[in-house]
Amino acid sequence: MLENPFESPGNWYRANLHAHTTASDGDLSPDEAADFYRRSGYQVLSITDHSHVTEVQAEHPDFILISGVELQGGRSRQDTSYHIVGLDVRSRGRMDVPSSATAQDTVDMLREDGGEAILAHPYWSGLMAEDVVGLRGCFALEVYNTGCDLEILRGYSMVHWDDLLTLGQDYGAVAVDDGHAGAVDHGLGWTMIRAEELSVEAIMDSLRRGLYYSSTGPEIVGLQIAGSKIAVTTSPVRSIALVSGPHVGGRRIAEPGRTITEAEFMLPPARYCRIEASDADGKTAWSNPIILQSGPNEQPRS
Repeated sequence: MLENPFESPGNWYRANLHAHTTASDGDLSPDEAADFYRRSGYQVLSITDHSHVTEVQAEHPDFILISGVELQGGRSRQDTSYHIVGLDVRSRGRMDVPSSATAQDTVDMLREDGGEAILAHPYWSGLMAEDVVGLRGCFALEVYNTGCDLEILRGYSMVHWDDLLTLGQDYGAVAVDDGHAGAVDHGLGWTMIRAEELSVEAIMDSLRRGLYYSSTGPEIVGLQIAGSKIAVTTSPVRSIALVSGPHVGGRRIAEPGRTITEAEFMLPPARYCRIEASDADGKTAWSNPIILQSGPNEQPRS
């Protein structure tokens, strides 16, 4: 991971970083979406309407909105597309991508506008690791997307993530709703962000530094590295896994009908490792990657 959020000062804030409203193709108004997430225990929301930066006034001391947008730019092959989410952009209103734009052009456009970029739902988009490996400037990809999962069972992108990490691109991972139908796909995936205060500036700084983890249910309570070992504590889960390179890693599984809340692993002889904890209902939490060694295809996060 870029930094260990479990050893960083501050508080945990629950965030949804991908949401749609009636300003594009969602069925909740911007105010209704903000109200839903605030009442559901979230402290951070980014409304990321398609090609439109939607403004919302949410005056609550325990809830902030980060300006956002979802742009589509570039194709790798037929039936593929790159969707890029931008956070904390300066533009307001319509934000169009030229028809000739590549995925890299789209990322660059968002960053030139002051924002940070996330690669949205790569599995749903039909992308493979080879389509993404040269893309620069995204700090994370969506490891879980509620809408894509419920729609066509293409919401999980762990294989894409692991392939990119193996190839030297140090993506973090976020879990999001990408909600369009308020009664169905809201409040099921989130990113837990560690920050010293609840402000746009502090939350964005933590995202850049990797001070977050993602979940559809379980909590990662602690993660410590001491010498050649890594120790993890969680809420009660069925299994805790150390996911790493080919042929290495480990997994601890609870006895039938029971749960576990901690596990210890040896650090593997690999480029990276990450923690994945799942409960009996299949709900999962993902840590950001821990980079153990440089890779031959290292790609800087410009």
